[in-house]
Amino acid sequence: RPEFALSEIYMHIGLGTFFTLLTLELTLAELGVWMRFDILWLQAIGYILYIPSGILVFGSMFELKRKGKPETADPTATTTFVDTGVYRLVRQPMTLGMAIWSIALILVFQSFLSIILGVLSAFCFWMGARKEVEHNIKKFGDAYKEYMKKVPMWNVFNGLRKVKR
Repeated sequence: RPEFALSEIYMHIGLGTFFTLLTLELTLAELGVWMRFDILWLQAIGYILYIPSGILVFGSMFELKRKGKPETADPTATTTFVDTGVYRLVRQPMTLGMAIWSIALILVFQSFLSIILGVLSAFCFWMGARKEVEHNIKKFGDAYKEYMKKVPMWNVFNGLRKVKR
């Protein structure tokens, strides 16, 4: 399953970069090791973005555990196809939520390091989501192909519009 392995590599690099950013900013930057811009309205937007990112990440975990019938403690190791809850809006809510969270951290911390690590992290989550598609097609077949026609990968606004119809 090389497509799944590549997806996992991107996801783990994204998570590692995300938590490195968070740790460095909460420790070294707080000690004044590097400059932050501290533009309040950007910080406010960043904090507000925590809400949709949390809904997407934790909503997807909940739905995978509830409907995905995972055989292990890992809720992402589903045995059945899930298209309910946040999965009605976007196909990859967990990666979208983590990418939004990465952007939120850039806005909250506003340093050159946060920009570099946040963009790298968001990019890795996007690539992981794209590679996951190949794995899901092999795992769930035609059901996933039909789902792809109805539900966007990351465009929540398009997903909301389609749900309302």
